[in-house]
Amino acid sequence: MLREAEAFRVELGFLERRNLRSDNSWAAAAHEQLNNVQRCLESNDVEGGWFCLHAAQRYAVFGMNQTELANRAYILREEASKISSWRGEAIDNLLAISDDRLTAECVADAMYLRNEDSTNQYYKTRVTGDQLRTLLIVCALAAVALAPFVLLSGRVLMVAAVLFFGLLGAAFCSAQSLILGRNESRIPNQFVTLTPVLFGAISGLAGYAIYEYMAFLTFHSGERHTSAIMAISFLFGCLGQRLLARIAGVRKRKKVTT
Repeated sequence: MLREAEAFRVELGFLERRNLRSDNSWAAAAHEQLNNVQRCLESNDVEGGWFCLHAAQRYAVFGMNQTELANRAYILREEASKISSWRGEAIDNLLAISDDRLTAECVADAMYLRNEDSTNQYYKTRVTGDQLRTLLIVCALAAVALAPFVLLSGRVLMVAAVLFFGLLGAAFCSAQSLILGRNESRIPNQFVTLTPVLFGAISGLAGYAIYEYMAFLTFHSGERHTSAIMAISFLFGCLGQRLLARIAGVRKRKKVTT
């Protein structure tokens, strides 16, 4: 970041010396933001440093000529095509004018939306990593808690195994949803993520009960088909997690629309 800030300081000086207008308030604001970058780096605030550097770059747009504005707008349009959130469409609308009618305000606003989307994606990636780490910890703790039941036999051992495989199925589907970004622009908190996972573990017990007691599925004791029971528990855990997560998502969308 420091090298980029120093390189931009040289570019800012070039734009300032080239500018023939009497109003150079944009240059003063850009220099103030560069000073803020230095203060952020001294306090190890990397995110704040990037925020101030991006703000300085937006102020520098007001010192560009029309050709430079058109070039910057072209780059922003290409970047907007890769942004899947509402910000991509907003950038397109801001820059949906001919190059000779572009203004520094439109380009600066488009840059702000681009930078905001990058910050949001970085935040989502970090939160998703934390939640995936939490899922791994929950599965590890469940394995440790259920390990003593391995020494037992009979139905108690089977129930413990069913609970664990149901938890694995729910954790697998939850991790897949987080990785694929199925929560759209919002990342749920830890509680919202873990609740469907725990519900999925209980759903694994429901699958075991169905397999064990429904006569039209099997005429033998379910405990003689351990692999099938574990597969059904995994599947029901995944379905239980998806069901509760979908219900929670529908309730959130209803609140937003109202």
